[in-house]
Amino acid sequence: MPEHFSLLARAWIPVALADGRRVFVRPCEISEPYEGKPILRIATGRPDCDIALTEFLIGLLAVTMDGLDRRSWPKRFRDPPSSEELEVTFAPLEPAMILDGDGPRFFQDREALEGKPTPIVALQMDAAGSSTHFVKEGRTEKLSRIGAAITLLTLQTQAPSGGAGHRTSLRGGGPLTTLVLPGLPDKAVPTLWQRLWANTPEDFHAEPDEYNRVFPWLTPTRVSDKTGVETTPDHVHPAQAFFGMPRRIRLLFEEARDGDTCDLTGERDDVMVSGYVTKPWGTNYTAWSKGHPLSPYYTQKAKAVEFLPLHTKSSRIGYRQYLGLAFESEDGLRLPAKCVSEFRKTRANEFSGDAKQAMHDCQILVAGYAMDNMKPLDFAETLVPLVITGNPTSDKHVHDTARRFVNGSDETARLLISSVKRALYGERGDAARDSTVLEPVANRFWSDTERDFYDALRDAADRLISPDGVPVTRPGDTKRDLAGSWLAILKRHAFAIFDEVVPIDSAEADRIADVIAGRKSLGLALAGHGAVGKKLYTALGVALPSRKTGKDKP
Repeated sequence: MPEHFSLLARAWIPVALADGRRVFVRPCEISEPYEGKPILRIATGRPDCDIALTEFLIGLLAVTMDGLDRRSWPKRFRDPPSSEELEVTFAPLEPAMILDGDGPRFFQDREALEGKPTPIVALQMDAAGSSTHFVKEGRTEKLSRIGAAITLLTLQTQAPSGGAGHRTSLRGGGPLTTLVLPGLPDKAVPTLWQRLWANTPEDFHAEPDEYNRVFPWLTPTRVSDKTGVETTPDHVHPAQAFFGMPRRIRLLFEEARDGDTCDLTGERDDVMVSGYVTKPWGTNYTAWSKGHPLSPYYTQKAKAVEFLPLHTKSSRIGYRQYLGLAFESEDGLRLPAKCVSEFRKTRANEFSGDAKQAMHDCQILVAGYAMDNMKPLDFAETLVPLVITGNPTSDKHVHDTARRFVNGSDETARLLISSVKRALYGERGDAARDSTVLEPVANRFWSDTERDFYDALRDAADRLISPDGVPVTRPGDTKRDLAGSWLAILKRHAFAIFDEVVPIDSAEADRIADVIAGRKSLGLALAGHGAVGKKLYTALGVALPSRKTGKDKP
């Protein structure tokens, strides 16, 4: 067999270049152009692997790099370290970056496990379920060492429940990850380095003599059977959040045969991996409340000690979920990822001139599995704007405006569903809101208003801060004007969807009265009348109409 496969020395990270090519680079080469072309992003061919490998690289930078303090961070953003500098910085990681051999193995159990081999396809998150979003049954039979390393770290980072003793990842199965994509002058595309550095936390640094507490495969596994232990942040270094190893796995390497290619990367390798050995009762991560800086967290009780990582319930992530991704909730029960709040509150304000103005174009990359217990339903990946004014007070006004907009949309969606239900099923109809008829109506409403929401939020940011960068003098008036404009948008979409779903022209004679009643109830509520109309207007912060004149109350 060849010499040990070092993931520091080998070019194993697949990246996309600005000219459209995909190449493989070493970890120390992520900060510089490749053959004169900027490196834009990770490009494994699978979105779950892309996000896991991106997180892994952020973790390496967090553990090893200096210059993450408020004063030095912008300089590193503008002037990345050279590959030579990164090579020296990463050199102490070598013992943790060996994929094979008799010593510690990358993301693998310290022991040489014995047992029946498991096919390598089982390392892929979607292999156990019925989903075919990424791979077809039987397609993944062999992986190169590069493909195996990527697939293994992805599983350990995102591991779902795998039956008795097969532990989930530190954030649970298929965790939701949010990364800031910084805005740049002239709307340039961020490089991979800028993506990574924008999200690298400053309080996860470790010295080489602490690496045994950072990388769990450097020491015997903290087994979690009946006689074993749980693993909390008190037992290990906080940076283990990036390198959690819940599963006990040992890859099985074999010499490649003629024609063997990797089913992930499409590349050839002298050594292939077609299976692995696994045992239950790996590391059981508990009490990692708010422990991962790239995930949003929530709790259901105001005085709760532990916050849980947020997971998505479907592959559609839209502005309905925006508040929990971008802002802390008013009651403190929902927190955005630390990387998002840190960038908005601090890092975005470290720029000046065109670079500061470009921060208005920041985005949040949201990615993660929608899981049904052990089975992945789909993988969600989307971009949403991160609206930043550059002023803390104005940012609070934008947050308040976003909250009003989303709450107003939620109330309008409820009104629309109730009105459509009345039109289709009559006053006493008992169809559920999540029925196959009514749920698509709500989904369409959220989808149809999404672009308008982000446009309106950007407009709000522009109107809530003056050209010289200070908050406007009468933000309350501005927010009421913005809410009124948003209400007009909600009305337009609600009526359009109602008229399309329940067209009166094609209604049966005995249904016309219900259609008219449904549309009338929608119109009255959208005009602020009745208890439901009052609830909508209160959510938006819009003045209620006068009972006598129908005009807005002062």
